[in-house]
Amino acid sequence: MAKSGWDIAMGRIDAEFDIAQFLASSLVRRIAANGFRLPAADRSKFQKLPDEVIARIEQIVREAYLDAGEDVGGEILREHYWQQALVARREMVANGELLTPTEFKKRIGLSEKRLARLVEDGSVFGVDVDETEYFPALLADPLLNRKRLQIICRTIVPAEPMGRLGFLSSPRGSLGGRRPVEMLDDDVDFKSVKRIAAAWAAEWSRTIVKMYKGEHQREPSDVEPLYTAMADIDPRRPLWERASEALHSHGYEWPLGPYPGARIFTLFVEQQAVGDSTPIPEACVQILVVGERIRIRIVAAAGTALSSQTIAAGKHKTFVDIAKQVVAYLLKH
Repeated sequence: MAKSGWDIAMGRIDAEFDIAQFLASSLVRRIAANGFRLPAADRSKFQKLPDEVIARIEQIVREAYLDAGEDVGGEILREHYWQQALVARREMVANGELLTPTEFKKRIGLSEKRLARLVEDGSVFGVDVDETEYFPALLADPLLNRKRLQIICRTIVPAEPMGRLGFLSSPRGSLGGRRPVEMLDDDVDFKSVKRIAAAWAAEWSRTIVKMYKGEHQREPSDVEPLYTAMADIDPRRPLWERASEALHSHGYEWPLGPYPGARIFTLFVEQQAVGDSTPIPEACVQILVVGERIRIRIVAAAGTALSSQTIAAGKHKTFVDIAKQVVAYLLKH
């Protein structure tokens, strides 16, 4: 049977580099699914690998898929990876790494009602296999500090289930090559795991702030925004707290300036999950600067009372400064 591009790429990477299989597999998947380039947003996840190594692996993956004669069209490639993931999950069911709800409840000593509550608050999570929910046996391991394990599970809720399981069970460079589940007993270790888990969870969701000249009730599709800022932030944090961080963190902002004058503009806030090409609109705020006053009209904002407000403009020089002041005001009110 002919080898797939994935098989060829994995073999060549293993022969040339000393990289853990799970890490190499993740690299191959991400590179192949993104036009044979590692997405810039994913670069931080492989920060221990130098740029020249990433470039070489991109070349290996591209050549492997070409050598395998595979159609590298996006739809076929996505189906290929979906099938691979499904096969892997079926194997996990077969070898006992994933448990039926009945077996999981038996091992952990839970009622149906209690399990439902733990799933709802993210303390445990299930994995879908052939439209049936299974639970990681790791979460029922009697040798692990279950209370602390569930705290970490709640922290990493923004990630998809298999991503969460991978985080818990895989060695991480940021933890000195140790697995998070190995660091639950010691207080200092546990604090490190909580910190790394929070940062990792934030990478699964991005808050985007855009501004357009003029008054709008929906984001324009026919003009470029005056300004865009974004940051990877846990989506469970309050809306205006996330918007403020996106505007101040300098994780991504464009353009860098100088900025054109804009006395009337509209600010939009969106939230985008990893792997989802369509952002979710969260807020629309129309902003009008009149003399030394700023008039704010909230068109839409989850969890915020819809109203119009007027605040002092202060000595701000650009519309970006004004937007930061408006968001700071909304954060407090």
